[in-house]
Amino acid sequence: MKRKGDDRVRATAPVKASVKAPTQSQSQSQSLGRPQQNGVRPGANAPSKSVLTRQPSRPENTDLPAAMSAQTDVEQSPAIRLHRALAKARGKRLLICIKGYPDPDNIGTSLCLQWMARRYDIDTTIVHFEAISHHENKALVKKLDLDLVEYDDNFDVSNFDYYAINDSQTIDLPLELPPKCRLLAFIDHHKTLGSVEGEFVDIRENAGSTSGIYGEYLIEGPVGFSDNSAEESRIATALMHGIRSDTDNFVTAQPIDYRSSEYFAQFVDKDLLSLISHQSIPAKTMDLTQVALQRKDIRGTFMFSGVGFVRDEDRDGIGQCADYLLHREGIDTVVVYGVVGNQFIDGSLRTKSHTLDPDRWLKDVFGVDENGKYYGGGRKDKGGFQIPLGVFARCNDRELLWILIKKTIDELFYQKIGIEESSSIDNDGQKV
Repeated sequence: MKRKGDDRVRATAPVKASVKAPTQSQSQSQSLGRPQQNGVRPGANAPSKSVLTRQPSRPENTDLPAAMSAQTDVEQSPAIRLHRALAKARGKRLLICIKGYPDPDNIGTSLCLQWMARRYDIDTTIVHFEAISHHENKALVKKLDLDLVEYDDNFDVSNFDYYAINDSQTIDLPLELPPKCRLLAFIDHHKTLGSVEGEFVDIRENAGSTSGIYGEYLIEGPVGFSDNSAEESRIATALMHGIRSDTDNFVTAQPIDYRSSEYFAQFVDKDLLSLISHQSIPAKTMDLTQVALQRKDIRGTFMFSGVGFVRDEDRDGIGQCADYLLHREGIDTVVVYGVVGNQFIDGSLRTKSHTLDPDRWLKDVFGVDENGKYYGGGRKDKGGFQIPLGVFARCNDRELLWILIKKTIDELFYQKIGIEESSSIDNDGQKV
């Protein structure tokens, strides 16, 4: 499977990510070069406070060619190493890939990477593979007038020299890239899953958002926002929205997210950010929430709800239903699932539990497919799963198909939490 929603995660078996770094002699002989339209940010020369590693002090010369050639990649900050990678791709073509359903975090970071790449005469295209469905994400793209390309069979990838991925656990893509096309940058804040090799790889499990990581690049790197241009304001607004959405309004934010938010605050369009962040809930999502409430199944502190068949464009409503149901008193974990687009069983998990790990829990429940890829996964307080219907999608009796799906999924959940199916619960959570 190739899709990831706001909370869906797919990967191979967990192994530590790796990066092929140049040798010391190579690092000493290669310099960044001067990026175009170099800007100096407030506080750019302050000592680094990266949450990942202690960074060396930066010299006042923000171009850093001499300083960089005197250090190995290991000794340099992630911000400097990213710009080294961009410098190697000067004048080339870069495909920035948004995996799964576009969300504020991967949209904002893709825009920022495109902006950085332009300083090195890199021709970039941002492509997404799934429709933009969530109402806030639609507003983000429309209000900021973003130039994003939706992939189809006519999309030509033959001329790209590099590709980049933000906010994703794996490099799997639903298209075949030419052999010459290499991974330039892979930046993420989820758990390390799979082996990733590229010119620049930065995975921060201690960051609440990928947008927060990009804030560090702008603060500590040789290029950052400086002139309050309309474009910089637009990108800063998208990145701030990315932090807000991925950290649940800063509830799960980490130091790097707060530091980056303080930086972005100088440039964001606050009226526009407020407009994007307070879009009304679509009627279909409200209807789906009503269905989820009617079909809730409470087992101890767990609540499960199968909402039946859901249109592909309403898929994001499943996660929103889970968010809402988690507010019920006495419940600390919610799972909502349904059949999306008559192709996949899609589900979202939300939890307030201090002991339940969504990533491990969902992987234990659903296991892996024939290729060894997990059907589900997650992060600190949320997760998701996606299971293809396969040949069962041909079944014309949707009522019978749903009975089979619900019985199978529910039994897997009951086995995981150690509750017998015969111990039935009514819709108000009372034993019968």
